[in-house]
Amino acid sequence: MPEVLFRVRAVMANRLWVGAWVAYTLLELALLAFPVARIPGYELSTGLSLIAAILGGAFGVAFGRQESMRVASAPLRQATLATFSAAVTLLFPAALTIIVAIVATLVGSPCSPFIAFGFVPLLIIPSVLVVAALGVWLGLRFRKWWQFTLGWLAIVLLSAAHTTWPIVFGPQVSAWNHLAGFLPGPLYDEELRVPAALLWFRAGSVLLAVFAVLGAARTVGDRSPAVRRAMVTAALVLFGLELAGPTLGFRMSDDALAARLGGRTEGKNIILMHPRGMTPVEVGRALGDLEFRFGQIADFVGGAPEGKVTVWWYRSAEQKQRLVGAAQTQFAKPWRREIHINELGFPHPVAKHELAHALLAPLGARPFGVTARLFGLSPHVGVIEGMAVAADNPVDELSLHEWTAAMKKQSMLPDVRTLLEPQGFYSAPASRAYTTAGSFLRWLGEARGSAKLRDLYRDGDFARVYGVELGVLATEWEQFLDAVPLEPEAVNQAFARFRRGSLFDRPCAREVARLSSEVAQLSAEDGPAALVVLSRCEVLQPEEPAHVLSRASMLRRLGNDDEARRLLEKLAERVKEAPSSWADAALALVDLAIVRGDDDAARALLTQLIEKRISPSIDRTARVRLRSLDSEGPVRVALTRYFSTDADVAQVHFLEVARAAQPSEPFVAYLLGRKLHQKEAFAPALEVLEVTRADPGVPASIRRETIRLMIEAAYGSGDCARVTQLADDAKALSGPFGAKARDWVERCGMRGAN
Repeated sequence: MPEVLFRVRAVMANRLWVGAWVAYTLLELALLAFPVARIPGYELSTGLSLIAAILGGAFGVAFGRQESMRVASAPLRQATLATFSAAVTLLFPAALTIIVAIVATLVGSPCSPFIAFGFVPLLIIPSVLVVAALGVWLGLRFRKWWQFTLGWLAIVLLSAAHTTWPIVFGPQVSAWNHLAGFLPGPLYDEELRVPAALLWFRAGSVLLAVFAVLGAARTVGDRSPAVRRAMVTAALVLFGLELAGPTLGFRMSDDALAARLGGRTEGKNIILMHPRGMTPVEVGRALGDLEFRFGQIADFVGGAPEGKVTVWWYRSAEQKQRLVGAAQTQFAKPWRREIHINELGFPHPVAKHELAHALLAPLGARPFGVTARLFGLSPHVGVIEGMAVAADNPVDELSLHEWTAAMKKQSMLPDVRTLLEPQGFYSAPASRAYTTAGSFLRWLGEARGSAKLRDLYRDGDFARVYGVELGVLATEWEQFLDAVPLEPEAVNQAFARFRRGSLFDRPCAREVARLSSEVAQLSAEDGPAALVVLSRCEVLQPEEPAHVLSRASMLRRLGNDDEARRLLEKLAERVKEAPSSWADAALALVDLAIVRGDDDAARALLTQLIEKRISPSIDRTARVRLRSLDSEGPVRVALTRYFSTDADVAQVHFLEVARAAQPSEPFVAYLLGRKLHQKEAFAPALEVLEVTRADPGVPASIRRETIRLMIEAAYGSGDCARVTQLADDAKALSGPFGAKARDWVERCGMRGAN
């Protein structure tokens, strides 16, 4: 240690290096100005590693130059001491920044500074060791400043090429870099844990540092066979780790991924790479859905480009994270004409969006086939994602424009002028950003023509394509939104859907995500421990009603209904101005009232829920529960037990008993048909649901949901004539619902054509 400090003092005797080190320290401390980096964890560690990767090599060079002036009596020892001296110099600012972040978090935030602390040593220390060792090697090898500069630039570029090659030319989206650490993929995933693959990769980083130290020793003059053998051994082990990357988890190739998934099925336009455990029925349904969506997107973009799209299909988010990165985030690689999606049910809710990225590639800038400037290397994310949403044109209970207009009425709409700046897309929460950009670009296509919209996709230059600035177009679009007719429940639905802020705006978001995962594991085994964790979530995010609702639910499971009721009553009072949050609390209070036999209290709450017109789903639930209070015998039992924690088999049993007692009861038929639909018993579901559809007294929200279930059941049973008939009923109920129903008619048409 004294020799390390001696070397540090020798370098810092030069005022130039003192100034550089102070500037380096201040730059690392400046990371704390960004809210996302104020808590020690992944973001801060990555920022510190990046600074070291770009600038830290200069300090390694300084220590290497100093060592070159000494007599080379023990080259390996000197190279090692110089490397450790440079590493200490670089680690001190990082350690200071981490300490300041810990203190600031403990003093000024309820968050734990240690929830993701495992990333700190794994990202920072190996990076600093590699940077220091390579810098020392350069300092010993060269004499002139321009040689050092070019040498370090070459190292950074080679490192970047090593990282980006498997991303650009392979299927993975996670990035692994010996100088700067790793990126798990798009950072929309809230819960980040240290993957086992990172331990293997960082072992390789340390081995690279050892290789550089040995190289520095040979540069100084140590030509001993032992050092040469050690270098060869280190190089071979590094090469072996790289070859084992697909197995260890930090590299992935097409062949390795295909082998891991094991299934391949080819259609007219789609190559589906899927887990070998998928049944022929599952594969056929998925491939048919993808082919259908391919045709829809091809129509939007003005024709499909040559070649097939490869769809990599994963059983779970965990599988995708382990193999290619990005657990919950679906992604596309347009330049490779491929998309990567998790199994998310049928029809797949995201496949159309991702296929749009792949099919829009010919309209984008080379080399990546997306909206970009600066020779295609500066992507315009707002236009890229907005165009995919516009092409997808998702229709749920509201249309794309209705969702956006409702956001505007709730004062939740991001400023599209900022959102569609080249780097402005991440200024808003993801759900709001995607919907807003998609609505704006969809409107542009409708108002100014699809040809101009496709032309815009090349570089996102609104002035070039439309002859006016983005602000002028945005004002016209906002006026259009003001004229979109909206029912009161649409505005409430928008609040419920978009109220959550960005991952980086929510306090302690990563800690809460980790704790929520723990609750899911504890709930079945240790209720009291789960209560403690949920209480911690409430402390971290006191404005989030979901934590209170979860705690009340756990209290009920533990038999403490009185405390659960008090908790829910306080929550209902607190969120009474937020209809969707109030509805969640009110429904939980209804449950408690029914259990204690207070039908009048339950009825009063359910009546309020219906009168407030919060959303169709809330309306359906409230009306079914209200029907249960007004019923007797088997019908009351069945309707009440449907909302219990009974097993699915038991719920179906009670519904069948009630249906046998009252075959024409529409609410029982609706719930039983829903259960049969979930079990893919489509023909029986159609028969049962017809009772509900034929009853003229059924509320509109339940009638609409019944028709939706019947359309899907008719498609599942192969009755396309029935799908068409039901779609006409859907069209009469609402525009968005009719559009969604037409989707099934078109899907049937494609099935018939094939």
